[in-house]
Amino acid sequence: MVQIRICSTVPAIVPFGTGHQKMGLLRFTVSSDDLIRPADAEVADFVTFDGRVIGATSSLDQGLLFCNRVQAQSSKLRIPCQFAGRRVVLQTTALPESNSEYNLEKELARGELSRLRNFFHLWTGAGLRSSDELDAKISAAHATFRQAVFSEDPAIAVECIRLTHEAIELLTEIYTRQRVTFRRQRNQRFPVFVGCAVNRRPEQEQAFLTTFSAAMVTTRWADLEPVDGDYQWDQLDDLIDWVTSNRLAAVGGPLLDLSGDSFPEWITPWKNDLVNMESFTSDFVETVVSRYVGRIRHWEVVCGANRGVLGGMSEEQRLNLVVRSIEAAQQVDEQIQISLRVIQPWGEYLNATANRLPAIQFIDTIRRSGARIGEISLDFRFGPYSDDDLHSLPRDLLSVSQLLDHWSLLQIPINVMASLPDSEDISDPAALQQWQANFFEQLMMMCLSKERVSGFYCQNWADEQSDSTPLIDTEGNIHAALAMIGAFESNHWLA
Repeated sequence: MVQIRICSTVPAIVPFGTGHQKMGLLRFTVSSDDLIRPADAEVADFVTFDGRVIGATSSLDQGLLFCNRVQAQSSKLRIPCQFAGRRVVLQTTALPESNSEYNLEKELARGELSRLRNFFHLWTGAGLRSSDELDAKISAAHATFRQAVFSEDPAIAVECIRLTHEAIELLTEIYTRQRVTFRRQRNQRFPVFVGCAVNRRPEQEQAFLTTFSAAMVTTRWADLEPVDGDYQWDQLDDLIDWVTSNRLAAVGGPLLDLSGDSFPEWITPWKNDLVNMESFTSDFVETVVSRYVGRIRHWEVVCGANRGVLGGMSEEQRLNLVVRSIEAAQQVDEQIQISLRVIQPWGEYLNATANRLPAIQFIDTIRRSGARIGEISLDFRFGPYSDDDLHSLPRDLLSVSQLLDHWSLLQIPINVMASLPDSEDISDPAALQQWQANFFEQLMMMCLSKERVSGFYCQNWADEQSDSTPLIDTEGNIHAALAMIGAFESNHWLA
Protein backbone atom coordinates (compact mmCIF):
# COMPACT_ATOMS: atom_id res chain seq x y z
CA MET A 1 0.00 0.00 0.00
CA VAL A 2 1.27 3.48 -0.88
CA GLN A 3 2.14 5.65 2.13
CA ILE A 4 1.84 9.40 1.65
CA ARG A 5 4.38 11.75 3.22
CA ILE A 6 3.90 15.51 3.14
CA CYS A 7 7.07 17.23 1.98
CA SER A 8 5.46 20.60 1.32
CA THR A 9 7.46 23.79 1.79
CA VAL A 10 4.27 25.48 2.98
CA PRO A 11 4.63 26.20 6.71
CA ALA A 12 2.05 24.94 9.14
CA ILE A 13 -0.64 27.36 10.24
CA VAL A 14 0.10 28.00 13.89
CA PRO A 15 -1.01 30.67 16.36
CA PHE A 16 1.33 33.64 16.58
CA GLY A 17 0.65 34.47 20.19
CA THR A 18 0.51 38.10 21.26
CA GLY A 19 2.02 41.20 19.73
CA HIS A 20 2.14 42.57 16.21
CA GLN A 21 5.87 42.42 15.32
CA LYS A 22 5.82 39.27 13.18
CA MET A 23 6.78 38.31 9.66
CA GLY A 24 4.30 39.15 6.92
CA LEU A 25 2.82 42.04 8.90
CA LEU A 26 0.34 44.37 7.21
CA ARG A 27 -1.50 47.23 8.90
CA PHE A 28 -4.67 48.91 7.67
CA THR A 29 -6.48 51.99 8.87
CA VAL A 30 -10.24 51.38 9.16
CA SER A 31 -12.29 54.58 9.18
CA SER A 32 -15.80 53.14 8.69
CA ASP A 33 -17.37 52.07 11.96
CA ASP A 34 -19.62 49.37 10.51
CA LEU A 35 -17.54 47.95 7.62
CA ILE A 36 -15.93 45.12 9.59
CA ARG A 37 -16.42 43.64 13.04
CA PRO A 38 -13.72 42.24 15.36
CA ALA A 39 -15.03 38.74 14.60
CA ASP A 40 -14.63 39.41 10.87
CA ALA A 41 -11.01 40.43 11.36
CA GLU A 42 -10.25 37.13 13.08
CA VAL A 43 -11.22 35.08 10.00
CA ALA A 44 -9.33 37.18 7.44
CA ASP A 45 -6.84 35.33 5.24
CA PHE A 46 -4.77 35.92 2.11
CA VAL A 47 -4.66 34.36 -1.33
CA THR A 48 -1.87 34.39 -3.90
CA PHE A 49 -2.18 35.07 -7.63
CA ASP A 50 -2.37 31.32 -8.33
CA GLY A 51 -5.11 30.65 -5.77
CA ARG A 52 -3.03 29.35 -2.84
CA VAL A 53 -4.44 30.31 0.56
CA ILE A 54 -2.12 31.88 3.13
CA GLY A 55 -3.29 31.82 6.72
CA ALA A 56 -3.05 34.84 8.97
CA THR A 57 -3.66 35.96 12.51
CA SER A 58 -5.55 39.25 12.44
CA SER A 59 -7.08 41.63 14.94
CA LEU A 60 -8.97 44.92 14.91
CA ASP A 61 -7.79 47.41 17.51
CA GLN A 62 -8.91 51.06 17.75
CA GLY A 63 -9.36 51.61 14.04
CA LEU A 64 -6.30 49.60 13.00
CA LEU A 65 -6.43 46.15 11.40
CA PHE A 66 -3.29 44.08 12.04
CA CYS A 67 -2.71 41.07 9.78
CA ASN A 68 0.20 38.69 10.37
CA ARG A 69 0.63 36.40 7.36
CA VAL A 70 2.46 33.11 7.79
CA GLN A 71 4.27 33.89 4.54
CA ALA A 72 5.59 37.31 3.66
CA GLN A 73 5.00 37.09 -0.09
CA SER A 74 2.71 39.55 -1.82
CA SER A 75 -0.90 38.36 -1.60
CA LYS A 76 -4.52 39.55 -1.51
CA LEU A 77 -6.38 40.12 1.75
CA ARG A 78 -9.81 38.45 1.97
CA ILE A 79 -12.12 39.62 4.74
CA PRO A 80 -15.90 39.56 5.39
CA CYS A 81 -17.41 43.05 5.22
CA GLN A 82 -20.81 44.59 5.85
CA PHE A 83 -22.07 47.10 3.29
CA ALA A 84 -25.36 48.06 1.65
CA GLY A 85 -27.27 45.72 3.95
CA ARG A 86 -25.29 42.62 3.03
CA ARG A 87 -22.28 40.70 4.32
CA VAL A 88 -19.82 39.21 1.86
CA VAL A 89 -16.10 38.50 1.56
CA LEU A 90 -14.19 41.30 -0.18
CA GLN A 91 -10.58 41.26 -1.30
CA THR A 92 -7.76 43.69 -2.03
CA THR A 93 -5.21 43.52 -4.81
CA ALA A 94 -1.89 41.81 -4.04
CA LEU A 95 -0.15 43.75 -1.26
CA PRO A 96 3.53 43.58 -0.27
CA GLU A 97 4.81 44.29 3.21
CA SER A 98 5.03 47.99 3.97
CA ASN A 99 6.20 50.17 6.83
CA SER A 100 3.23 52.42 6.09
CA GLU A 101 -0.40 51.72 6.84
CA TYR A 102 -2.77 50.82 4.03
CA ASN A 103 -6.23 52.36 3.90
CA LEU A 104 -8.61 49.40 4.10
CA GLU A 105 -11.59 51.05 2.39
CA LYS A 106 -9.52 52.20 -0.58
CA GLU A 107 -7.66 48.89 -0.92
CA LEU A 108 -10.90 46.91 -0.86
CA ALA A 109 -12.42 49.26 -3.45
CA ARG A 110 -9.31 48.82 -5.61
CA GLY A 111 -9.35 45.05 -5.21
CA GLU A 112 -13.04 44.59 -5.99
CA LEU A 113 -12.85 46.91 -9.00
CA SER A 114 -9.80 45.01 -10.23
CA ARG A 115 -11.70 41.73 -9.87
CA LEU A 116 -14.61 43.16 -11.87
CA ARG A 117 -12.31 44.47 -14.61
CA ASN A 118 -10.36 41.21 -14.88
CA PHE A 119 -13.42 39.02 -15.34
CA PHE A 120 -15.19 41.53 -17.58
CA HIS A 121 -12.26 41.58 -20.01
CA LEU A 122 -11.71 37.82 -19.70
CA TRP A 123 -15.32 37.01 -20.52
CA THR A 124 -15.89 39.65 -23.19
CA GLY A 125 -12.65 38.51 -24.81
CA ALA A 126 -14.15 35.02 -24.94
CA GLY A 127 -17.33 36.26 -26.62
CA LEU A 128 -19.54 37.62 -23.84
CA ARG A 129 -21.85 40.38 -25.06
CA SER A 130 -22.03 43.25 -22.59
CA SER A 131 -25.03 45.55 -22.16
CA ASP A 132 -25.45 49.31 -21.92
CA GLU A 133 -26.55 48.92 -18.30
CA LEU A 134 -23.43 46.94 -17.39
CA ASP A 135 -21.14 49.39 -19.19
CA ALA A 136 -22.77 52.27 -17.30
CA LYS A 137 -22.35 50.53 -13.94
CA ILE A 138 -18.67 49.82 -14.62
CA SER A 139 -18.10 53.45 -15.65
CA ALA A 140 -19.81 54.66 -12.47
CA ALA A 141 -17.62 52.39 -10.34
CA HIS A 142 -14.48 53.70 -12.06
CA ALA A 143 -15.53 57.32 -11.60
CA THR A 144 -16.27 56.80 -7.92
CA PHE A 145 -12.92 55.07 -7.38
CA ARG A 146 -11.09 58.03 -8.90
CA GLN A 147 -12.84 60.27 -6.39
CA ALA A 148 -12.05 57.89 -3.52
CA VAL A 149 -8.32 57.85 -4.27
CA PHE A 150 -8.00 61.60 -3.72
CA SER A 151 -10.50 61.90 -0.89
CA GLU A 152 -10.16 61.40 2.85
CA ASP A 153 -13.85 60.48 3.12
CA PRO A 154 -14.13 56.67 3.54
CA ALA A 155 -17.78 56.79 2.48
CA ILE A 156 -16.72 57.39 -1.13
CA ALA A 157 -14.61 54.22 -1.16
CA VAL A 158 -17.48 52.25 0.39
CA GLU A 159 -19.80 53.66 -2.28
CA CYS A 160 -17.31 52.48 -4.91
CA ILE A 161 -17.51 48.98 -3.39
CA ARG A 162 -21.31 49.09 -3.55
CA LEU A 163 -21.33 50.21 -7.19
CA THR A 164 -18.71 47.62 -8.09
CA HIS A 165 -20.82 44.85 -6.58
CA GLU A 166 -23.88 46.00 -8.47
CA ALA A 167 -21.81 45.64 -11.64
CA ILE A 168 -20.46 42.24 -10.50
CA GLU A 169 -23.99 40.94 -9.91
CA LEU A 170 -25.11 42.09 -13.36
CA LEU A 171 -21.95 40.70 -14.99
CA THR A 172 -22.46 37.24 -13.46
CA GLU A 173 -26.15 37.31 -14.43
CA ILE A 174 -25.28 38.10 -18.06
CA TYR A 175 -22.48 35.51 -18.06
CA THR A 176 -24.61 32.67 -16.71
CA ARG A 177 -27.54 33.50 -18.99
CA GLN A 178 -25.41 33.57 -22.13
CA ARG A 179 -23.39 30.49 -21.16
CA VAL A 180 -26.54 28.47 -20.39
CA THR A 181 -28.12 29.59 -23.67
CA PHE A 182 -24.98 28.53 -25.54
CA ARG A 183 -24.96 25.10 -23.87
CA ARG A 184 -28.65 24.56 -24.61
CA GLN A 185 -27.99 25.19 -28.29
CA ARG A 186 -25.57 22.25 -28.27
CA ASN A 187 -27.50 19.85 -26.02
CA GLN A 188 -31.23 19.48 -25.48
CA ARG A 189 -30.60 18.20 -21.97
CA PHE A 190 -27.77 19.28 -19.72
CA PRO A 191 -25.59 16.34 -18.60
CA VAL A 192 -26.14 17.38 -14.98
CA PHE A 193 -27.90 15.40 -12.26
CA VAL A 194 -30.07 17.35 -9.82
CA GLY A 195 -30.49 15.42 -6.60
CA CYS A 196 -30.87 15.55 -2.85
CA ALA A 197 -29.44 13.72 0.15
CA VAL A 198 -32.02 11.46 1.79
CA ASN A 199 -31.66 9.12 4.78
CA ARG A 200 -34.97 7.21 4.51
CA ARG A 201 -37.85 6.66 2.09
CA PRO A 202 -39.44 10.14 1.69
CA GLU A 203 -42.94 10.59 3.02
CA GLN A 204 -43.61 13.15 0.27
CA GLU A 205 -42.51 10.76 -2.48
CA GLN A 206 -44.13 12.58 -5.37
CA ALA A 207 -42.54 15.90 -4.43
CA PHE A 208 -39.12 14.25 -4.47
CA LEU A 209 -39.67 12.34 -7.71
CA THR A 210 -41.02 15.32 -9.65
CA THR A 211 -38.10 17.51 -8.55
CA PHE A 212 -35.00 15.33 -8.56
CA SER A 213 -33.34 12.93 -10.99
CA ALA A 214 -30.85 11.59 -8.44
CA ALA A 215 -30.71 10.63 -4.78
CA MET A 216 -27.74 10.74 -2.47
CA VAL A 217 -28.30 7.81 -0.12
CA THR A 218 -26.97 8.68 3.32
CA THR A 219 -24.82 5.94 4.89
CA ARG A 220 -24.01 7.22 8.37
CA TRP A 221 -21.74 4.72 10.08
CA ALA A 222 -23.18 5.37 13.55
CA ASP A 223 -26.64 4.42 12.28
CA LEU A 224 -25.56 1.38 10.27
CA GLU A 225 -23.26 -0.21 12.87
CA PRO A 226 -24.19 1.15 16.32
CA VAL A 227 -22.61 -1.95 17.87
CA ASP A 228 -19.38 -3.48 16.58
CA GLY A 229 -20.29 -6.11 13.98
CA ASP A 230 -24.05 -5.61 14.36
CA TYR A 231 -25.33 -3.93 11.18
CA GLN A 232 -28.80 -2.39 10.92
CA TRP A 233 -29.70 -2.62 7.23
CA ASP A 234 -33.51 -2.39 7.18
CA GLN A 235 -33.93 1.36 6.65
CA LEU A 236 -31.10 1.60 4.12
CA ASP A 237 -32.31 -1.47 2.19
CA ASP A 238 -35.79 0.01 2.00
CA LEU A 239 -34.44 3.35 0.79
CA ILE A 240 -32.27 1.79 -1.92
CA ASP A 241 -35.19 -0.37 -3.06
CA TRP A 242 -37.24 2.81 -3.43
CA VAL A 243 -34.46 4.66 -5.27
CA THR A 244 -33.83 1.86 -7.77
CA SER A 245 -37.52 1.11 -8.34
CA ASN A 246 -38.06 4.76 -9.27
CA ARG A 247 -35.02 4.76 -11.57
CA LEU A 248 -33.23 7.55 -9.77
CA ALA A 249 -29.48 7.87 -10.20
CA ALA A 250 -28.06 6.67 -6.89
CA VAL A 251 -25.02 8.03 -5.08
CA GLY A 252 -24.07 6.36 -1.81
CA GLY A 253 -22.32 8.10 1.02
CA PRO A 254 -20.46 9.62 2.48
CA LEU A 255 -19.21 6.31 3.83
CA LEU A 256 -16.70 8.06 6.10
CA ASP A 257 -17.34 11.61 7.29
CA LEU A 258 -14.16 12.97 8.86
CA SER A 259 -15.67 16.42 9.33
CA GLY A 260 -18.29 15.47 11.92
CA ASP A 261 -19.32 12.99 14.57
CA SER A 262 -20.77 10.29 12.31
CA PHE A 263 -18.58 7.46 13.61
CA PRO A 264 -20.11 4.97 16.09
CA GLU A 265 -19.31 5.39 19.77
CA TRP A 266 -17.66 1.97 20.04
CA ILE A 267 -14.80 3.14 17.83
CA THR A 268 -13.85 6.03 20.16
CA PRO A 269 -11.01 4.15 21.94
CA TRP A 270 -9.36 3.51 18.57
CA LYS A 271 -9.55 7.02 17.09
CA ASN A 272 -5.90 7.78 17.87
CA ASP A 273 -4.68 4.38 16.67
CA LEU A 274 -4.15 4.84 12.94
CA VAL A 275 -3.45 1.18 12.17
CA ASN A 276 -6.65 -0.04 13.79
CA MET A 277 -8.63 2.92 12.43
CA GLU A 278 -7.58 2.03 8.88
CA SER A 279 -8.61 -1.57 9.51
CA PHE A 280 -12.02 -0.63 10.93
CA THR A 281 -12.80 1.94 8.24
CA SER A 282 -11.71 -0.33 5.40
CA ASP A 283 -13.87 -3.15 6.76
CA PHE A 284 -16.89 -0.83 6.95
CA VAL A 285 -16.33 0.46 3.41
CA GLU A 286 -15.95 -3.06 2.02
CA THR A 287 -19.04 -4.31 3.85
CA VAL A 288 -21.36 -1.53 2.64
CA VAL A 289 -20.08 -1.46 -0.94
CA SER A 290 -20.28 -5.27 -1.16
CA ARG A 291 -23.90 -5.30 -0.02
CA TYR A 292 -24.99 -2.99 -2.84
CA VAL A 293 -22.74 -4.14 -5.69
CA GLY A 294 -24.54 -3.56 -8.98
CA ARG A 295 -27.18 -1.35 -7.36
CA ILE A 296 -25.05 1.66 -6.43
CA ARG A 297 -22.26 2.42 -8.90
CA HIS A 298 -21.20 5.78 -7.47
CA TRP A 299 -19.87 6.12 -3.92
CA GLU A 300 -18.79 9.22 -2.06
CA VAL A 301 -16.17 7.44 0.02
CA VAL A 302 -14.85 10.22 2.28
CA CYS A 303 -16.16 13.63 3.26
CA GLY A 304 -14.13 16.42 4.87
CA ALA A 305 -10.70 14.81 4.95
CA ASN A 306 -9.10 18.08 3.86
CA ARG A 307 -10.25 19.74 7.11
CA GLY A 308 -10.63 16.85 9.53
CA VAL A 309 -12.12 16.77 13.00
CA LEU A 310 -12.09 13.11 13.97
CA GLY A 311 -9.58 12.16 16.64
CA GLY A 312 -7.13 14.94 15.86
CA MET A 313 -5.62 12.97 12.98
CA SER A 314 -2.81 14.74 11.14
CA GLU A 315 -3.05 15.59 7.45
CA GLU A 316 -0.65 12.80 6.62
CA GLN A 317 -2.76 10.28 8.52
CA ARG A 318 -5.95 11.48 6.84
CA LEU A 319 -4.34 11.29 3.41
CA ASN A 320 -3.36 7.68 4.00
CA LEU A 321 -6.78 6.84 5.45
CA VAL A 322 -8.47 8.22 2.33
CA VAL A 323 -6.21 6.25 -0.01
CA ARG A 324 -6.78 3.05 1.99
CA SER A 325 -10.56 3.60 1.92
CA ILE A 326 -10.58 4.15 -1.84
CA GLU A 327 -8.58 0.96 -2.32
CA ALA A 328 -11.03 -0.95 -0.09
CA ALA A 329 -14.01 0.19 -2.17
CA GLN A 330 -12.34 -0.59 -5.49
CA GLN A 331 -11.25 -4.04 -4.35
CA VAL A 332 -14.94 -4.88 -4.11
CA ASP A 333 -15.85 -3.41 -7.50
CA GLU A 334 -13.24 -1.94 -9.82
CA GLN A 335 -15.90 -0.31 -11.98
CA ILE A 336 -17.53 1.88 -9.33
CA GLN A 337 -17.24 5.66 -9.49
CA ILE A 338 -15.39 7.15 -6.51
CA SER A 339 -15.87 10.72 -5.32
CA LEU A 340 -14.46 12.70 -2.39
CA ARG A 341 -16.14 15.68 -0.76
CA VAL A 342 -14.21 18.84 0.08
CA ILE A 343 -15.33 20.91 3.08
CA GLN A 344 -14.77 24.70 3.05
CA PRO A 345 -13.28 24.75 -0.46
CA TRP A 346 -12.21 28.40 -0.10
CA GLY A 347 -9.87 27.33 2.71
CA GLU A 348 -11.37 28.89 5.84
CA TYR A 349 -10.15 25.89 7.85
CA LEU A 350 -6.52 26.89 7.28
CA ASN A 351 -6.98 29.72 9.78
CA ALA A 352 -8.94 27.65 12.29
CA THR A 353 -6.86 24.45 12.35
CA ALA A 354 -3.26 23.27 12.15
CA ASN A 355 -3.74 22.13 8.54
CA ARG A 356 -1.37 23.47 5.92
CA LEU A 357 -2.64 22.02 2.63
CA PRO A 358 -5.25 23.99 0.67
CA ALA A 359 -8.14 21.77 -0.42
CA ILE A 360 -7.11 21.43 -4.07
CA GLN A 361 -3.54 20.53 -3.06
CA PHE A 362 -4.89 17.93 -0.62
CA ILE A 363 -6.93 16.26 -3.36
CA ASP A 364 -4.10 16.50 -5.88
CA THR A 365 -1.77 14.77 -3.41
CA ILE A 366 -4.23 11.86 -3.21
CA ARG A 367 -4.41 11.64 -7.01
CA ARG A 368 -0.63 11.67 -7.33
CA SER A 369 -0.46 8.71 -4.95
CA GLY A 370 -2.20 6.66 -7.64
CA ALA A 371 -5.69 6.62 -6.13
CA ARG A 372 -8.39 6.71 -8.82
CA ILE A 373 -10.88 9.50 -8.14
CA GLY A 374 -13.79 9.83 -10.55
CA GLU A 375 -15.40 13.01 -9.24
CA ILE A 376 -14.90 15.79 -6.71
CA SER A 377 -17.75 17.17 -4.60
CA LEU A 378 -17.51 20.75 -3.34
CA ASP A 379 -19.45 21.46 -0.15
CA PHE A 380 -21.23 24.84 -0.19
CA ARG A 381 -22.58 25.75 3.25
CA PHE A 382 -22.83 29.51 3.53
CA GLY A 383 -23.82 31.06 6.83
CA PRO A 384 -22.63 32.54 10.13
CA TYR A 385 -19.08 31.31 10.57
CA SER A 386 -17.11 30.18 13.61
CA ASP A 387 -13.83 28.31 13.90
CA ASP A 388 -15.46 25.04 14.96
CA ASP A 389 -18.15 24.74 12.28
CA LEU A 390 -18.15 23.70 8.63
CA HIS A 391 -19.72 26.76 7.03
CA SER A 392 -17.99 28.83 4.39
CA LEU A 393 -17.92 32.59 4.64
CA PRO A 394 -20.49 34.35 2.41
CA ARG A 395 -19.20 34.70 -1.16
CA ASP A 396 -20.63 36.32 -4.26
CA LEU A 397 -21.29 34.37 -7.46
CA LEU A 398 -18.12 35.68 -9.08
CA SER A 399 -16.15 33.93 -6.32
CA VAL A 400 -18.17 30.76 -6.95
CA SER A 401 -17.37 30.98 -10.67
CA GLN A 402 -13.67 31.46 -9.97
CA LEU A 403 -13.63 28.51 -7.55
CA LEU A 404 -15.34 26.18 -10.04
CA ASP A 405 -12.89 27.24 -12.75
CA HIS A 406 -9.98 26.62 -10.38
CA TRP A 407 -11.14 23.08 -9.58
CA SER A 408 -11.82 22.43 -13.26
CA LEU A 409 -8.04 22.48 -13.76
CA LEU A 410 -7.98 18.95 -12.30
CA GLN A 411 -10.02 17.90 -15.36
CA ILE A 412 -12.42 15.66 -13.47
CA PRO A 413 -16.19 16.11 -13.01
CA ILE A 414 -17.41 18.32 -10.17
CA ASN A 415 -20.48 17.88 -7.98
CA VAL A 416 -21.82 20.83 -6.01
CA MET A 417 -23.26 19.86 -2.62
CA ALA A 418 -25.32 22.86 -1.54
CA SER A 419 -27.20 23.58 1.65
CA LEU A 420 -29.72 26.37 2.05
CA PRO A 421 -27.71 29.39 3.24
CA ASP A 422 -28.29 30.99 6.62
CA SER A 423 -28.52 34.74 7.13
CA GLU A 424 -28.08 36.84 10.25
CA ASP A 425 -29.79 39.80 8.57
CA ILE A 426 -33.21 38.29 7.72
CA SER A 427 -35.50 37.54 10.66
CA ASP A 428 -38.81 36.98 8.84
CA PRO A 429 -39.16 33.23 8.03
CA ALA A 430 -41.05 33.80 4.76
CA ALA A 431 -38.53 36.39 3.58
CA LEU A 432 -35.67 34.06 4.53
CA GLN A 433 -37.17 31.19 2.53
CA GLN A 434 -37.58 33.39 -0.54
CA TRP A 435 -34.04 34.70 -0.22
CA GLN A 436 -32.74 31.13 0.10
CA ALA A 437 -34.73 30.03 -2.96
CA ASN A 438 -33.40 32.97 -5.01
CA PHE A 439 -29.84 32.16 -3.94
CA PHE A 440 -30.28 28.53 -4.98
CA GLU A 441 -31.58 29.59 -8.38
CA GLN A 442 -28.56 31.84 -9.00
CA LEU A 443 -26.19 29.13 -7.77
CA MET A 444 -27.78 26.52 -10.04
CA MET A 445 -27.47 28.87 -13.01
CA MET A 446 -23.77 29.32 -12.29
CA CYS A 447 -23.32 25.54 -12.03
CA LEU A 448 -25.08 24.98 -15.37
CA SER A 449 -22.74 27.48 -17.00
CA LYS A 450 -19.71 25.31 -16.12
CA GLU A 451 -19.09 22.26 -18.28
CA ARG A 452 -17.15 20.41 -15.56
CA VAL A 453 -20.12 20.46 -13.17
CA SER A 454 -21.91 17.12 -13.48
CA GLY A 455 -24.20 17.24 -10.45
CA PHE A 456 -26.04 19.64 -8.15
CA TYR A 457 -27.22 18.08 -4.87
CA CYS A 458 -29.20 19.60 -2.01
CA GLN A 459 -27.70 18.47 1.27
CA ASN A 460 -30.83 17.72 3.28
CA TRP A 461 -34.29 16.47 2.36
CA ALA A 462 -35.75 15.86 5.83
CA ASP A 463 -32.93 14.67 8.10
CA GLU A 464 -33.33 16.11 11.60
CA GLN A 465 -29.77 15.03 12.50
CA SER A 466 -28.25 17.23 9.80
CA ASP A 467 -27.09 20.76 10.58
CA SER A 468 -28.34 21.89 7.15
CA THR A 469 -31.80 23.41 6.68
CA PRO A 470 -34.14 20.67 5.36
CA LEU A 471 -36.35 21.04 2.31
CA ILE A 472 -39.13 19.35 4.31
CA ASP A 473 -39.44 20.37 7.97
CA THR A 474 -40.58 18.18 10.85
CA GLU A 475 -44.21 19.21 10.28
CA GLY A 476 -44.10 18.25 6.61
CA ASN A 477 -43.98 21.81 5.28
CA ILE A 478 -42.25 22.15 1.91
CA HIS A 479 -39.56 24.81 1.54
CA ALA A 480 -39.98 27.42 -1.20
CA ALA A 481 -36.69 26.31 -2.74
CA LEU A 482 -38.21 22.97 -3.75
CA ALA A 483 -40.76 24.59 -6.07
CA MET A 484 -38.01 26.81 -7.46
CA ILE A 485 -35.83 23.78 -8.29
CA GLY A 486 -38.73 22.07 -10.06
CA ALA A 487 -39.55 25.20 -12.07
CA PHE A 488 -35.86 25.69 -12.83
CA GLU A 489 -35.56 22.23 -14.34
CA SER A 490 -38.72 22.76 -16.41
CA ASN A 491 -37.29 25.99 -17.80
CA HIS A 492 -33.76 24.80 -18.52
CA TRP A 493 -34.08 21.09 -19.34
CA LEU A 494 -35.78 20.82 -22.70
CA ALA A 495 -38.28 17.99 -23.17
